[in-house]
Amino acid sequence: MNSQVLLALGLIAQGLFASRFLVQLVKSEKANKVVSPTLFWQLSLIASFLLITYGFFRNDIVIVGGQLVGYLIYIRNLQLKGEWIKIPKMIRLFAFLLPFLLLLFLIFGLDYDWNGLIDNPEIEGFLLTWGTLGQLIFTSRFVVQWVYSEKLKDSVFPVSFWYISTLGALLIASYAIMRNDAVLFIGQGFGLIVYLRNLYLHHKTSFGRSKSLFLKFKPYRFPALMIFTAIVLFFNLDNWTVTESSEARYAQIGKEMVESGDYLHPTLMGIYHYHKPPMTYWITAVSYKIFGVSSWSARFFLQVALLAMLFLVYRIGLVYFSDDKKAFYSSMIFAAFPTYIIAGRALTTDAYLVVFVLLAVYFWLKYLENYKSFFLLLSYFMLGLGFLTKGPVVLIVPVILTLFSKFYLKEKQGPWSVHILGFGIFLTLGLSWFVFLFLEDPQFLDYFVFKHTVQRFATDTFSRSQPVWFYPALLIGTAFPWILILGFNFKRIWKSKDTQVMFLMAWIIVPLLFFSISKSKLILYILPIYPGIALAAAKVWLGLDEKSHKKWDRIQFGFHVLILIGLAISPLIDSNIVLNYKFFFILVITASLLVSLRATSLKVVDRTVFTAYLFVMGVTASSSYFFGSNPGLMNDQKRIAAFIEAEIQGSENILVYDKRMPSMSFLTEKNIISLYDGDEGLNREVQFEKGIAWKSNLINLQDEPDWLIKNSPKNSVMMVKKNKLKKLGSVHLVFENSIEIDGWILYY
Repeated sequence: MNSQVLLALGLIAQGLFASRFLVQLVKSEKANKVVSPTLFWQLSLIASFLLITYGFFRNDIVIVGGQLVGYLIYIRNLQLKGEWIKIPKMIRLFAFLLPFLLLLFLIFGLDYDWNGLIDNPEIEGFLLTWGTLGQLIFTSRFVVQWVYSEKLKDSVFPVSFWYISTLGALLIASYAIMRNDAVLFIGQGFGLIVYLRNLYLHHKTSFGRSKSLFLKFKPYRFPALMIFTAIVLFFNLDNWTVTESSEARYAQIGKEMVESGDYLHPTLMGIYHYHKPPMTYWITAVSYKIFGVSSWSARFFLQVALLAMLFLVYRIGLVYFSDDKKAFYSSMIFAAFPTYIIAGRALTTDAYLVVFVLLAVYFWLKYLENYKSFFLLLSYFMLGLGFLTKGPVVLIVPVILTLFSKFYLKEKQGPWSVHILGFGIFLTLGLSWFVFLFLEDPQFLDYFVFKHTVQRFATDTFSRSQPVWFYPALLIGTAFPWILILGFNFKRIWKSKDTQVMFLMAWIIVPLLFFSISKSKLILYILPIYPGIALAAAKVWLGLDEKSHKKWDRIQFGFHVLILIGLAISPLIDSNIVLNYKFFFILVITASLLVSLRATSLKVVDRTVFTAYLFVMGVTASSSYFFGSNPGLMNDQKRIAAFIEAEIQGSENILVYDKRMPSMSFLTEKNIISLYDGDEGLNREVQFEKGIAWKSNLINLQDEPDWLIKNSPKNSVMMVKKNKLKKLGSVHLVFENSIEIDGWILYY
């Protein structure tokens, strides 16, 4: 059988095994006691049959034989429930006999290597024993369950089943840690939650009225959301290195700050780089000081920023709605936006900017509760920090909300004296770095105000132009279906004069119009809009009737299925894409859980929000393996840097043709010499340079076309993008060897 089909069989089986316990947990929560649902045993039987088939075509007696015991127990439980007899007789006979026939064929029809079962050179003897012990304990739980059920003549789970499951999961989880197998650990971690929860239900002495699963976990549901989101965000965060171009640029500037000790004059590859205020560089430099310079440490505080955003959306929801349920739904919807995750996958300013925007909005809303001046001053202080992060854009959302509050909602904004003091704090803090550089060099004012503010908004100076409909189309894809839910209910919202939702719609619509008419457009520019979408969507969603909930739930499920299928078949669409089994494993587990939740009695209003979050978390976890396996597609130069370090001994310089590649500065300790030949990305702004040292690392080949032949330094490696070979010409005259790696040609 085709290896890909075999892999799919094995992964689907594992997904069904995981989803059966989700079904059991949800059913138990609804019943407020441990139950043994029929669907649990049906899923178990199907999964076991698939795994037996998988083991047969792999010629693996251990898998087939090991599954056979459980397979028979699953059938027996269906018999005890009276469900097995409902299956047509021929199907029952086929299902019962086939596994035995497959096992007999493997035993007597093959010359099997029995010694290989206990002699695996890749696993140490202790680890093999430890893992095997855990697996044996894990398997024995169903034997215990079967014996107990036979005594009662009913399919039930004894409390010992969950104790054995917990012990086995702990052993296998520790085995996974020793083997550095993150996927195995995650699987057992999820199982432990289920087993411990069932133990709690077993030992509970009094049972209350059944209620929503979310409400049942109300005291700790938000902390659980934060913890699980943190696990996903930090999962495999070092599986890929800094990517070109933005992340590598920010990461390298922070690195140069640490190396030079100059935190006021950002430099990129030795040349002053004043495109953005320094807050992001400072935060990154602090991370390097704590953890050392690495791709992981460059992204560490970025993940902290994402968690801070999630926390602030929840807190804003509590203040604004005075309703914990709406606040929690808002935070879960916000975490389910792909743009939220994108903001943490590569280092940029946007996540930090949104944290300061949300802090400013939160403290302003706290101020409007009781007009305590301290909160308003804190709000202006956060605006100052935001200005040091990305300049004037920090003001867009807070100013719009303040104007809407004052002139449409007619809310008092407190005494002007406090605002004047707060504005003074904002100006003093926010402009401090700008004033410092202006006093050093007056041309900095023109550079930042006009070139990097006015021109960025009004012209295509930075080659980031997109059509006016770019952001509305982006919102449909990245805030699906929540932005559509708001759109289809906008007329009703307008007629009802719901001031809370109208306030949030102002948060969404006005900034969206502002960014849409701007010439410069990137995906994360509109990140400050998404908290408003999440808050408004939560309020509107909870106000819809059950019929609407079911309709949007079906639409969202269809959307998720399409995305998962697209990800699974992506190598068929683009042959350059490489996906490993761990990627597929997490994807299948995610799909299985989404399908399983639809088979439970979880309320649709809860399920739609929960599955939206679960879907994005699953895709996020699997994407880390995609990033690690496809460095060429991700503009990750880790394989190039590794080849230079390991294979090209004595190389001191890396010549990069017509590209600015800060990632090579970040990943190696080599001297990087950029060769300019018309690419605007290398048209560096050197007007602030006080010397000419930079000229030795930025060569203009259009002025010096013979530089490579006459002045190229010894012990050099040259990187040329494959699509620029024709433009470069006869570079092979200078170098003896060449190799292609991830779309680049290395000459050495």
